[in-house]
Amino acid sequence: MLSAPIPENDEERLASLAGMNLLSTPREADIDRITRTAQFALGTEIALVSLVDKHRQWFKSRCGLDATETPRDISFCGHVIHGDEIFVVNDASKDERFHDNPLVTGDPHIKFYAGHPLKNSDGHCIGSFCVISPEAREFTAAQSQTLQDLGRMIEIVLDNRKLSDTQSALLESLVAAKRDRMIDPLTGLWNRGGFDEMFQREVARAQREQTPLGVVMADIDHFKRINDTYGHPVGDEAIKLAASLLLESARTSDVVARYGGEEFAIIAPGIAPAYLPTLGSKILQRFRTGAELSTADGGYSFTVSVGLTIRMPGKNDPDDLAGLLEQADQALYAAKEGGRNRFEISGVSESLYTEFALA
Repeated sequence: MLSAPIPENDEERLASLAGMNLLSTPREADIDRITRTAQFALGTEIALVSLVDKHRQWFKSRCGLDATETPRDISFCGHVIHGDEIFVVNDASKDERFHDNPLVTGDPHIKFYAGHPLKNSDGHCIGSFCVISPEAREFTAAQSQTLQDLGRMIEIVLDNRKLSDTQSALLESLVAAKRDRMIDPLTGLWNRGGFDEMFQREVARAQREQTPLGVVMADIDHFKRINDTYGHPVGDEAIKLAASLLLESARTSDVVARYGGEEFAIIAPGIAPAYLPTLGSKILQRFRTGAELSTADGGYSFTVSVGLTIRMPGKNDPDDLAGLLEQADQALYAAKEGGRNRFEISGVSESLYTEFALA
């Protein structure tokens, strides 16, 4: 195996990458859309946005792969960052650089690899946008152009990416190792610890700035039935799919988290009361049209129940964290009791909708 050499300007490159607040952060819908498109358009089993850190390659977006990172010294992407052109390996098992690489001899059994070098606005190559297959194949000029075009879209999204002030402040206050502990490895979302930290900060901000703060709780309906009927691997696929659908439903300023098990939470800073029913309906519609699992018996569709609430300064004002979460939980419970596959709103009077609409 031939490990990729370290670039001469690697310290500057790593500093530029660190300044982007990308490493060890949750998934983002705008990036995932392009990754999914590459996987589908190029017909590969795996598509990744891989960021090359000092000792690892970390996947900001991943389709078809469960791993969140691999060591840098065995990475294919470590080779990509040395050039400006797409790096293609048609059959890694016959390539002297990679034939005995653990990623070739073991999972994910790479044979075909094509990677587009990702550059940031500082001109540094921070990683690779790549597609991978366990089967050897050729890569046509048209396919190479498609990967290059999609890779350029990734670069544009990364350069124009804007996090909420709260998320930016949290990421800047934590080193990557601490961030890693706040990310759920199965879904790529914030985990319960990350949610709790973000929620405390968003509540404090809402109190300080006297702005609305919405909370959404969502729970997969009849999840136990999925596990009991099809097994835990299919249950895991349901959780991953639910995470993607909720991320697609949320605004870019929202915080989406796996709250625990099959339950998810969304923090929606600055949301208008009148938008709560729209958000609830949007989530349900996403699941009704997109929540289908592949099983041994064919397709299996599942639904979700949703509870929503909002804190409005000077109106309904549960300043304690537990009070706001309790209202969202009550709404979720009401949705379950009401027959599932529906949403309910708690702690918001009709007069609040009317008053906000008139204002």
